[in-house]
Amino acid sequence: MFTTMVGGQNPDGLLGRAGTCLLEYLHHETEAMWSLAATPLGIAYPIVDGEGTGLGYLCMLYDGDANRYERLGTAVAAAIGLVHDAQARTLPASDLMGSSVGDDTDLRIVAYFQPIVELRTGQVVAIEALARMQTPEGVLGPEAFLDSYRTGAAMLRLFDRMLESALQFLSDHRHRFPDLSAAINLEFAGVPEHGLTELVRTRLDEFGTDPECVSIELNERIAYDLSPAAVEQLRQVTGLGIKLLLDDATTTFDAIERLPGIPVSGAKLDRRYVSQLNSGDGDFDAIRAILAKATDRGVELIAEGVETQAQCDKLVALGCTFGQGYLFAVPQPASSLSAVLDAPLVGSW
Repeated sequence: MFTTMVGGQNPDGLLGRAGTCLLEYLHHETEAMWSLAATPLGIAYPIVDGEGTGLGYLCMLYDGDANRYERLGTAVAAAIGLVHDAQARTLPASDLMGSSVGDDTDLRIVAYFQPIVELRTGQVVAIEALARMQTPEGVLGPEAFLDSYRTGAAMLRLFDRMLESALQFLSDHRHRFPDLSAAINLEFAGVPEHGLTELVRTRLDEFGTDPECVSIELNERIAYDLSPAAVEQLRQVTGLGIKLLLDDATTTFDAIERLPGIPVSGAKLDRRYVSQLNSGDGDFDAIRAILAKATDRGVELIAEGVETQAQCDKLVALGCTFGQGYLFAVPQPASSLSAVLDAPLVGSW
């Protein structure tokens, strides 16, 4: 089988459609466990680009003959490097901004998923749907196309694509992961003033999904600028049983006061705090303050951007229960995610 873990380097760009197919091939054709990592783990095959720059490692954990898959590992690592070079030649963002939303652009938007885990055990408790764009040159992140989705109607189409993909995954794998939940981000440009509630209700009915298995993430800074109509949409959606998470939460949680009558179930600890945990002078006091405020308000805290085992261990010691990041898995298509979820990911013991 394979997993997709990483330490410090971001391998998301290595996992376009071709890169994912290569890892799936290893999963199906070998008896070893494979991963992408920033530092060598087990038997490691360097991944380099066309100029010889190191991108990371294709790592193999195998308790049999270490030489059995040497040629295969070397070949796949080289192929992943070629995939990276191809994806580096992506379409300029300016080209994408000129395309009309609702035509070919919409059709190229797909959902990638990243697990949210219990930090102590590595058990996956949820998945977050993240928008990506498929192009002939590779897979693009949201910064390349989100500006095309700034109107209410366009936002709803993008949100619907992520919601539909997430609910489809939960439905397809409900027999294997009955307690799995999904989160969908509304950071695109705010909250639509019309249509959100009807859309969510329709999709829940279509897939027979328990509303309590679904969370909507709202960036805390956006909460300050919501119109009364948008706030009412959130109130109606949470009234269906959908959970609301605050993204990039601050030490004050003041945004909760801007959402009267709307229950906030969880919050994301921004990656800038998590990244400081690698150093001895990390801002532990700020993290403790956020954790304390979250506890006072009955809000579960999820740490974002967990990239090293040291960060995971320190977060557990500080009292943080959940997290997500490249230590556990990179964002990836549903086809490869189902294999990753079969066993607990990295945990802290």
